[in-house]
Amino acid sequence: MSRVADVKTRISSVELLATLKKSYSYKELSAVLGLSAPILSRYVRGHVLPSAQRSEMFIATFREKLLRKMIMDNVNVSQDGSYNISGVVSNVGLLRAIAKVVFSEFSVVPVDRVMTIEVDGVPLAAEVAGEFNVNLAVVRGEKDLGVEEFVEQKAVYGPGSVKYLYLPKLSIKKGDRLLIVDDMVRSGTTIEALVRMAEKAKAKIVGVFAIASIEQAMPRLKNRLGLTCPIESLVTLEQKQRRYSY
Repeated sequence: MSRVADVKTRISSVELLATLKKSYSYKELSAVLGLSAPILSRYVRGHVLPSAQRSEMFIATFREKLLRKMIMDNVNVSQDGSYNISGVVSNVGLLRAIAKVVFSEFSVVPVDRVMTIEVDGVPLAAEVAGEFNVNLAVVRGEKDLGVEEFVEQKAVYGPGSVKYLYLPKLSIKKGDRLLIVDDMVRSGTTIEALVRMAEKAKAKIVGVFAIASIEQAMPRLKNRLGLTCPIESLVTLEQKQRRYSY
């Protein structure tokens, strides 16, 4: 991790603590993090920054013990067994917390651009891009007016279900290091299409992240893509039905 990323991780850990303090007492945070209330208070009040090692511990503990619950509290399941995570992607505070975790986990390698697909992937991708201080590359289901050149990719979601995706050619450059971000992975078809588009543009994928995924979707996606970079989701949801729309 670079010196800049190291400092940013330390600051992010304090910001996470301050956010958590709105919902938890110092006593509760002390029990989770294993540090005394006075020490946590000094961090939250900005009197001192935690060390890099302690900051990474804060973020890892936040991810493992608190963040997953916060996400699941905002996930709805319909009567047909499909999942709706709009409560997550519309929660700005939660997205900011997730973005800080993403930065901590993926900042070990340089990121030049964050790639996503409209619509629900954009809010998180924008927060993540802000953490890395880079621009977005947004893939769309239709060609933008006024844009002449596109990277085009066909995505096959099932028998008779084919969609063409478009990325303005100027959105990414040859050699760009891309972090792909989306809200949810069901079959993995959309993420695979984004990876193929990046390959056509001769960019390099340095990571793939989703807030949630259906069980087995990520392992299957890893096998199909053949990438060596991290491919992660924060929560894995039980597969309640065999077919998904995307």
